[in-house]
Amino acid sequence: MSVSQNGCRSGTRGTKDLLIIDMTISQQVRCNRKSLATCWIDYKKAYDSVPHTWLLKVLELYKIDTTLCTFLKSCMGQWRTALRYPGCRQTAIHDVLIKIERGIFQGDSLSPLWFCLALNPLSTLLEGSGLGYRLQKDDQVISHLLYMDDLKLLASNKLQLTKLLKVTENFSNSIKMEFGVDKCAVMYVKKGVIVESEGIELLDSTKLRSLSATETYKYLGISQSLGIPESNMKQTLQERFFGRLKKVLKSLLSGGNKVRACNGWVMPVLMYSFGILRWTQTELDALDRKVRTLLTASRMHHPRSSVMRLYIPRKLGGRGLLNIKTLHNREVCNLREYFLHTDVGVHRNVVAVDTGFTPLALAKENWRRPVVLGVNDRREVWKGKELHGRFYRALNGSDVDLKASTTWLRHGDLFGETEGFVCAIMDEVIMTNNYRKYILKDGTVDICRACHRPGESIRHIISGCSRLANGEYLHRHNQVARIVHQQLALKYHLVNLEVPYYRYVPDPVLENGRATLYWDRSIITDRTIVANKPDIVLIDRLERRAMIVDIAVPHDENLVKVEKEKQIKYLDLSHEIVDMWNVDSVIIVPIVVSAHGLIAKSLDQHLKRLTLDGWIKGLMQKAVLLDTARIVRRFLSLES
Repeated sequence: MSVSQNGCRSGTRGTKDLLIIDMTISQQVRCNRKSLATCWIDYKKAYDSVPHTWLLKVLELYKIDTTLCTFLKSCMGQWRTALRYPGCRQTAIHDVLIKIERGIFQGDSLSPLWFCLALNPLSTLLEGSGLGYRLQKDDQVISHLLYMDDLKLLASNKLQLTKLLKVTENFSNSIKMEFGVDKCAVMYVKKGVIVESEGIELLDSTKLRSLSATETYKYLGISQSLGIPESNMKQTLQERFFGRLKKVLKSLLSGGNKVRACNGWVMPVLMYSFGILRWTQTELDALDRKVRTLLTASRMHHPRSSVMRLYIPRKLGGRGLLNIKTLHNREVCNLREYFLHTDVGVHRNVVAVDTGFTPLALAKENWRRPVVLGVNDRREVWKGKELHGRFYRALNGSDVDLKASTTWLRHGDLFGETEGFVCAIMDEVIMTNNYRKYILKDGTVDICRACHRPGESIRHIISGCSRLANGEYLHRHNQVARIVHQQLALKYHLVNLEVPYYRYVPDPVLENGRATLYWDRSIITDRTIVANKPDIVLIDRLERRAMIVDIAVPHDENLVKVEKEKQIKYLDLSHEIVDMWNVDSVIIVPIVVSAHGLIAKSLDQHLKRLTLDGWIKGLMQKAVLLDTARIVRRFLSLES
């Protein structure tokens, strides 16, 4: 494949290669007051017009293996398509298949490469003409830039351009491909200034229009003439970028899917321009700031929540949003490294002359490398924050299962507003009296508005307020217990129908021939035992085994401590049950999920003892987080 063809050629940067080369030429012509003649050529339905005879001929020209040629010829004879009308219920069997007599079959992975191969002889002819533009006296001649069928001819003057255009036209006519004359244009530059012209006449007497000094041509997605009008281009890109972002934020997608849509559909609008347009660090910071402002307006991000966490991957506890400044700086560095280490004549010539013609400044040895913040850098900043860092340290504790604890971020379906509120709770930036007194310092008295004790922190609200213990905390606890109870009832065929956990009402006793399942019942024993009312008790007669299941939703710091306390708490009861109920063993199973949804590494082992699947960890976590958010919302609605 010719080095001038950047479509389907491995080891290149695609269109950005060509745009940087083109920008270097344009800026050199402008700054050094040189002459240039260019022509943009657009083929009319190029993919659909290339003849099959030429597609087969080009395989012979490049000495493709005979067996492969025979196979491709056989495939070509079977190329079919069908036309379907919207709303039509006909299946493909009854559709009338249309044979493709001309053009290449779209949708096949080999088709783009085959198409590039079909146009490759044109590059050979243009390069063999010896005509074109030189960056320096003894440099390689640049006759054209080509990406798939997007062609730009380059010459030192109008005469050379006419000859190059004639070569192109003759080749195109020979393979029955036509110019889309309305979308073609030429431009002439003398002494660094665009000059008016009558255009250029083709063999069939049609004329290609000539660009004036105020007109631009959109080549490879970027508007250009003699260089790129950066201010206009930036404005256009920003309008398109924020237009898409607002559409995503107004959609009914979940919080996680909104972030994925931003990364996959919104960010590429700007990403394509990185390395091509000159974005300052101040402009990039302003763009990131405006994105966060729109997230805040959509209630997906609390204005005082951790900024670093917003740009950390979800599998590590962050929100997973791409950072514009980091994307730009990384792309510029990568592009520069690519050009500096590519051993191709044109690239070496561009590196030698680019003293500032492009944002890469390839010829500058003292180029200032922009700062690229990596994930670990952001995690360190997050960790170092007094308030924000508390959740980070808890999440990355030695006893915490990081993967399970971030399930709600990776696979959850919380609304963006709920996700943002939960993250604000974790970051401890909710407007509590404690926050107002010690962070905002507005003179608020730090007294809990519910229990009237000192210290209304977010930790106190979600797990330490005595007034909420028998109401709000018990409701959250029971939500988790219902999930476990229903799954055990289904497993032992004590119930037949599964319902959403928040609608499930456990019966005090469920029983069949194999098992008995108790819900929140005191166990009457021969001797007095204080801890005799576990959340769930299961008797498996077939296995001659009983299981005591107790649920807890403590604060993050007490995750492991509470689990051990639960196991010790019911030891006496377990011994009594062995004697009373004629079972061989009693297993104590603590199910502990923190108020922030953290899950201990030991929970997998406890679920295996109950022979329950691991997926219920995510369901229990979601139930806890939703109820924690509900508790905080209701608490904040109380009058101080």
